[in-house]
Amino acid sequence: MKIAPARALAILVVLLSGGCDTRLPVPDATLLEVNAAVNRQGLPCPRDYCQDDWPDPADLPQLEYWDCKAYAVAKAHRLIGQYGYSPNRLEYLLIAGPPLRVTHAALLVDGRWVMDLGLRCQVCELDRFVAGVTVTGRLPVNELPLVVRMLRR
Repeated sequence: MKIAPARALAILVVLLSGGCDTRLPVPDATLLEVNAAVNRQGLPCPRDYCQDDWPDPADLPQLEYWDCKAYAVAKAHRLIGQYGYSPNRLEYLLIAGPPLRVTHAALLVDGRWVMDLGLRCQVCELDRFVAGVTVTGRLPVNELPLVVRMLRR
């Protein structure tokens, strides 16, 4: 069997480069660290939701239970306050659909990485996180206070 020179060159490049790279992308270690630390904070909600509203970061220590909104707010607050992330890099992501019984919130970083409680993933790429569910909303972190004020009127 004769191999065309272009194909032989392509095979050689793949072999010399170590073969095909099938590894999954890995998020920044800061995201993994913050996600794990915040997931250990607060008592998880004993039902699907505990907060009627999005909590303010200052209110988190006083909450009896944390729902997905509280965890997302805490992660954003820590990334901004302790790691210097720009709020422009962060969004709250809302998803709905089976097997979820209510809309679920998580934190989206750089439009790519989702930080969650581990129900769907811990820290994973957006496409993997939303597979099989519907994205019902994306809200930039810095716009949440304005939205909350408008809803309380």
